[in-house]
Amino acid sequence: MRKKNILLISYLIAAVFAFGGMSYKNRLDIERYDRFINNAYQRSFTELVSSINEIDTALSKVKYSTTAPMINAITTQIFGKAMAAQMSLGELPFSDIDLTETAGFITRVGDYAYALSVLTAGGDMPLQKDMENLQSLSLTAAALSSKLTQIEAEVGHGTMSISKLKTSEKRVDRTEENASPTTVGDSFKLIESEFPEIPTLIYDGPFSGHVEAQKPLLIDGMPEVDAETARLKAAEFLDVPLEKTSSIGNRGGRIPAYLVNASTDRGDVTVVVTKQGGVVLSVIDGFSADAANISPEGAVDIAKNFLADHWFPEMHSSYWTVNNNVALINFASVQDGVICYPDLVKVSVSLDTGSIIGFEAVGYVTNHTMRNLPQVIVPEIEAKKVVSPSLTILSHALTVIPTDGKLEVLCHEFKCLSPEGRHYLIYVDAQTGKEKKILILLEDEGGTLTI
Repeated sequence: MRKKNILLISYLIAAVFAFGGMSYKNRLDIERYDRFINNAYQRSFTELVSSINEIDTALSKVKYSTTAPMINAITTQIFGKAMAAQMSLGELPFSDIDLTETAGFITRVGDYAYALSVLTAGGDMPLQKDMENLQSLSLTAAALSSKLTQIEAEVGHGTMSISKLKTSEKRVDRTEENASPTTVGDSFKLIESEFPEIPTLIYDGPFSGHVEAQKPLLIDGMPEVDAETARLKAAEFLDVPLEKTSSIGNRGGRIPAYLVNASTDRGDVTVVVTKQGGVVLSVIDGFSADAANISPEGAVDIAKNFLADHWFPEMHSSYWTVNNNVALINFASVQDGVICYPDLVKVSVSLDTGSIIGFEAVGYVTNHTMRNLPQVIVPEIEAKKVVSPSLTILSHALTVIPTDGKLEVLCHEFKCLSPEGRHYLIYVDAQTGKEKKILILLEDEGGTLTI
């Protein structure tokens, strides 16, 4: 019995040592993983600081540049560094911190620099207002660079940590407002709260101030309607009795609207009606189609008739896609024979029954107006010379296309065929004769997309 007890004790001691060894190994593994993660954060933060510093330096140079080639070289560099800064910022463990100001500044700097690089690539010089904007952006970049460099130094000295952000946030919540930050996350909170005002940038880019503040042109100046009028507009649009509609709320945003529920033969749908003007913005439902009894081309005709019956002027169908036996057709308005692509309307048609099961006119409401179309200076025969001789031109149209900054340009549109059998759309500025945009048509049995 005593011998058995001794063996049992020996096994227990061995198990304790084995468990202790495993625990020690696990602890080492965790420590190694923590070091790996912290080093990755450290590297991303260092790259962020470096990119911001280089943006600051480049902005300091470009404001004294006097030639288009030099400005082009520097703004191209700024754009690249802004992209690198965005990537580095996204790799840091700050998902719970609002970095709207910092991220927004980096995005605007990069986008503005890109717009100026495109401008100067053609030999044009920026306007005086552009140079003033660069001066303002330079001051902001210098301030941000200085703060980030200071944080980097404190991280290097060990007085500030990048990781353990959650713990720090809880500690900061319990301390006084003037407590010194102890992590990079805390410092970013301070930077955000003290971020200087960014100038409003008016340029040809997707983050331009004029895009963010753009008023919907179709309803601009129209009187505001009440919820009952919105119900009436929804009932008329769907051709259902008023008593089959009910108000279910409203929404804000750039185009404030009422939400109306309507009972149709297919079931309930939600109709979004603009508060200003009472225009139907969209019809949302979750209906599907069980079969495809109608061709996509037949669906296009159905959608065209629907738009003609619902107070839309001449519309041009561009491309369609089919998903789950539902055809989604894109339309654009036509003015004086010119296709105006910004005025986008999307109509969904069930290939089972031919019913309209979806409608969306945000692009149309935002952009449609009677345009003062510019004169065609470069005729079609001259614009054709810009198209690559490797492409075969299949068709031509005059179009208005949106730029990245939601500006508009009158273009010759050439649909072309490549030697490989792929379709391209080549857009040539009808006033300058310069190649403006190239799109590739991705075509299969499911429809057409452009890239």
